[in-house]
Amino acid sequence: MAVRVRLFAALREAAGTSETTASPGPLPTVLDELRARYDERFAARLAVCAVLVDGNPTPLDAPVDVPDGGEVALLPPFSGGARREPSGWLDTASAPGVCSSLRDGPSRNRFV
Repeated sequence: MAVRVRLFAALREAAGTSETTASPGPLPTVLDELRARYDERFAARLAVCAVLVDGNPTPLDAPVDVPDGGEVALLPPFSGGARREPSGWLDTASAPGVCSSLRDGPSRNRFV
């Protein structure tokens, strides 16, 4: 009986593998098993990662049951991660043609 656990980016590096298994059970228990298996660097990265259980985004502490044969994907934040707009971004008021083409996709008259 096992759950497939896929590790990405910094979690993969901390664990030294891109895939492992864990015992089925509630998600927090599955994650506790992984924390016990790997070092503190892994645990610190796990604390800020996104979790998918069988392809569904799931909070780290959700009491979701992960069944035998299920899959947990752990994705740490990738480059950036901030949701703020840096200065210098296009302003829709000053460049309406450019912004609408970016929003609406390519067209013949992209920058009109």
